[in-house]
Amino acid sequence: MNEEIKNSVKQVLIRKLLHDFTPEDINDDAPLIELGVGVDSVATLELIVALEEEFKISIDESEVNQELLATVNNISDYISKLVTA
Repeated sequence: MNEEIKNSVKQVLIRKLLHDFTPEDINDDAPLIELGVGVDSVATLELIVALEEEFKISIDESEVNQELLATVNNISDYISKLVTA
């Protein structure tokens, strides 16, 4: 299931922030900031909203931080915990 989540996270990133990328371009452990994913509040909000819609989850604002959004693996692990809870 986690591979499916990772692939979906990559699709959301591509749709919202990394328009010129393919899923193969995004390494699961690569710092997203190095790929051009900004850490400004607008980009963060867009990404969170898109992830909530994609996975039908609610992400607690208090849990959103740079570590959570650092890599595809971090995001996927967090979402995995929410969807299996």
